[in-house]
Amino acid sequence: MTRNQSTQTELKQIQHAHKTLQSQNKYSLGIVMTMASVLQNTFQTKLAALKSHGLISHQDYDMAHFVLENFQFVIVQCCQHNETVEVGVRKALKGQNFTIEEISQFIARQPSEVRIPWCKNTVEGFVAACRNLVADKGKNTAKHAESAEATS
Repeated sequence: MTRNQSTQTELKQIQHAHKTLQSQNKYSLGIVMTMASVLQNTFQTKLAALKSHGLISHQDYDMAHFVLENFQFVIVQCCQHNETVEVGVRKALKGQNFTIEEISQFIARQPSEVRIPWCKNTVEGFVAACRNLVADKGKNTAKHAESAEATS
């Protein structure tokens, strides 16, 4: 009888610990979603500024806009559903005009500051790639143009 009581007590403790962890996870996911939303808005604002200053081509803008428009979705797929960035992007592409190959080609054309973190296929890499996608675009565009002229 004592063994049964100790098993019941242990079960209640485990259930309580599980409930506590679920609550903490829900809270943490809420924070992640809020931060992802704020970052998404910040990145979209920077992308719009790049477009208005003519620092990004229309085609690249469309691709970057798609990636940034789905920033929070991809983060949630990775954090809540334990998916890779690639799987999250593939899910975001359903019903869209773009393909994963077009997104990959777009990323391949970007500076290493975008390509390398993106290729890590992790949340951290995705955030860094998106941040770098809209940061110092004028400098990156100038460097890219100079290197293109040097090789011509």
